[in-house]
Amino acid sequence: MSEFSGPPQQQKKSFGTWFRNLRPVSKFRVILFGVAILVAPFAIYFGLDEPNQAKVGDCMAGETAETLHTVECTDAAAQWKVLARLGDKTEADYTEDSCADHPTAEMSFFQDGRRFSKGFILCLGPAAG
Repeated sequence: MSEFSGPPQQQKKSFGTWFRNLRPVSKFRVILFGVAILVAPFAIYFGLDEPNQAKVGDCMAGETAETLHTVECTDAAAQWKVLARLGDKTEADYTEDSCADHPTAEMSFFQDGRRFSKGFILCLGPAAG
């Protein structure tokens, strides 16, 4: 009888073995990538966009939903100051009179709520005022 000998088979390395053999910089990159993969969905889900984080007294720049963002009030780009943040609102609540209680408001911004929650309205007045 003859014995058949094929090409030598390589053992598969486990993730632990592979990770231990990496250089420290590569380990850091792998860990950083893993954290980013875990955090990104939560950041998107909870709406960590700038209008969503705006509070009364913050200054903002921009004219549309895509360009509206918070800036320092000392920044020359500051166009608006948040006069009020009206929470628990729907699109039906967003009318010309939404910011009637704030006579210096020149612009308002509505953002629809995320999953299972209502939206909010920002009443914006001039940043200089």
